[in-house]
Amino acid sequence: MLCLIALLVEPRAFAEIEEAGEIDLFQMLARAELVVHARVREGSLKYAHVDVLRALKGEPPAQQLRIAFREHNWTGAQGQDEIVFPEGQEEILFLFRNPSRKKKEKNRDIYDLYRGRKGRITTPAEGSRIIIDALDTLVELTRADPLSQVDGLLALLRSENLYLLEATLDEIIRLRAAIPASYTDLVALLGQPSPRIRARALTAIEQIFASGRVEDEAMGIGPDLASAALAAVIERARNDEEPDIRVHAVAAMAAWPHKDEIESGLAAIAINDPSQMVRYEAERSLFQLGSSTPRR
Repeated sequence: MLCLIALLVEPRAFAEIEEAGEIDLFQMLARAELVVHARVREGSLKYAHVDVLRALKGEPPAQQLRIAFREHNWTGAQGQDEIVFPEGQEEILFLFRNPSRKKKEKNRDIYDLYRGRKGRITTPAEGSRIIIDALDTLVELTRADPLSQVDGLLALLRSENLYLLEATLDEIIRLRAAIPASYTDLVALLGQPSPRIRARALTAIEQIFASGRVEDEAMGIGPDLASAALAAVIERARNDEEPDIRVHAVAAMAAWPHKDEIESGLAAIAINDPSQMVRYEAERSLFQLGSSTPRR
């Protein structure tokens, strides 16, 4: 099922989210005034005219909106692609009302892109339902209190929606919300075909290890489950086909609070891994742990 989802959702759509930079998709949804699924009616005028197919957050004042975007093309960095709205293209738009326009009734349908060019996701021809379902789930979660949000995010680690999983992991990492009780779900994600999911799952596990609280007897997470999580990380550090994932796994290993249990494994990786960047990460980790760097 997950492989099918990965094929349906174009990589470009994921890149749109990653470009949001300082804040993740969950935060974009929480902060935008209006989020709509829309189809471009006309994009060559002063404003892009879009038909609202569905509001995901907020109430649009009309079924057709005008989107202010041209100023972002004038102020964008050199070499940055211009924002264009091709006729018929479907978009997820993160919007807000510019205070300078709010005073005039005639401007009630004019919205600006929240965070400029980062405030849009062009939906793929196929697989848009997966994206919209994910956004619906996240929008609902933004309405919850902070504690319920964390509980909801951790529960979403079992989702089969790849798009939702990635956004969920980003917010869990931002909040440093992963706990030992998350081991089972996070370790399962290490077997995901998507390197992006594996990398994020490793980062979340690294945060648990770095907290020093690798067990939680109150939640039934004892040394056996913690050691099993470490073993899964070590397996990725040794055998994942992607060097970048092995780098993430080495960093997670190094966060394990019991140095004597990971030192020899890091030393072996520092000598034997075929990738220079993985060997470097292992050597750097050993240095930070106060261990001698092995000789090749």
